[in-house]
Amino acid sequence: MRLKARQLPPWTLAVAGPLMFGSLDVAAVLTETPERLSLHTFTGWFAIGLLKLLGMPVATHAFGLYVASKCAVVGLCAALAYGACTTPLPHRRRLFLGAQLACALAMDSLVFNMLVAAQLAMLLPARTGLRWLAAQYLLGVAADTTLLLSASLPPGRVVPMLAYLSAERLLIGAAFFVGSLVLRERRSRLALAAAHAQVLATQTLLGETVRGAERLRIARDLHDTLGHHLTALNLHLDLAVRQAGGTAPAALGTAHALGKDLLAEVRGVVTHARQDRPIDLAEALRVMCAGLPALRTELHIDARAARHPPHVAHALFCCIQEAVTNTLRHAQATALTIQLDTSAGTTVARVTDDGLGTPAIAEGNGLRGMRERLTDMGGELRIAGGMPRGLALEMRLPGVPA
Repeated sequence: MRLKARQLPPWTLAVAGPLMFGSLDVAAVLTETPERLSLHTFTGWFAIGLLKLLGMPVATHAFGLYVASKCAVVGLCAALAYGACTTPLPHRRRLFLGAQLACALAMDSLVFNMLVAAQLAMLLPARTGLRWLAAQYLLGVAADTTLLLSASLPPGRVVPMLAYLSAERLLIGAAFFVGSLVLRERRSRLALAAAHAQVLATQTLLGETVRGAERLRIARDLHDTLGHHLTALNLHLDLAVRQAGGTAPAALGTAHALGKDLLAEVRGVVTHARQDRPIDLAEALRVMCAGLPALRTELHIDARAARHPPHVAHALFCCIQEAVTNTLRHAQATALTIQLDTSAGTTVARVTDDGLGTPAIAEGNGLRGMRERLTDMGGELRIAGGMPRGLALEMRLPGVPA
């Protein structure tokens, strides 16, 4: 069973930005005539250098090659943005971001630099992102200096122009700040959605427990009231039969027999109602997984392993819930699989994600609490770490499900 959250993927805006602003930039270039267009950018230098290398006339082909180069860089930026937003590996993410920064500098575009700065805030840790932002600013100033010095401008205009461009590049700081706000808002929204899903799932499980408690209360009331009155009635009927001796009417004997049968039936109902009814974990897990907006969730539940006594169901649900919470907080995963099965009379719950693998697992309060819950019932927690991708938690409880 596959459950998917209904929302746009996080890479949608990251890809749409370069495509939209790049299209506007290319459209602006196409409105110019080749005679009026200045090729004094890194992209223009590339086009001119390539034409000279191929021995082709610059005046004839420079405009077309310049436009084609811009289109190629825009497409490359969009592809790199997609890769940076979808890869779970930190070193690959940094590689994609560095390549985007190089493309933004090659296009000499402030807008593209702002898009990269926003991604730095959203995809890197705060301190690392700030270091990258400082490097981006310095590289941008160096690129502006190189272009101005090679433009053969009057000496009196180089410094004011460089000061203006350097001040203009400070806007990447605003883009970084906006990216930080967007990241914080998204994390808060996802945390709220995940907490809401867990509350709904807990309510589902609690509803089953409350119904069991209500059945127990009704059973006690039947035993304490109806059962006692029927017992007293049977005693009096028995006394009446004994006192009447051989002259007892047939109706009195029939009433005595019916009273005994009714008391036996009430005792049977009370005994059946006092028995613990197994709770179905499947519905609670479905409710929880359906409300996780940040993960593609797959849920595989064996019907034989889904029903348990209340205390066992509660322990299993709490352990699975803690595993899902850890995945949302720490794994940076995009997919989650929950399996509930039986193996040799043992209930096995397995939670697997495709997030960041780690060579060693440092158990915090969450994992210790899971292990303690399972150990108290004779079970165990197994952690499959040290993998290049993802983490697997396996919870095992002995005994055949109810």
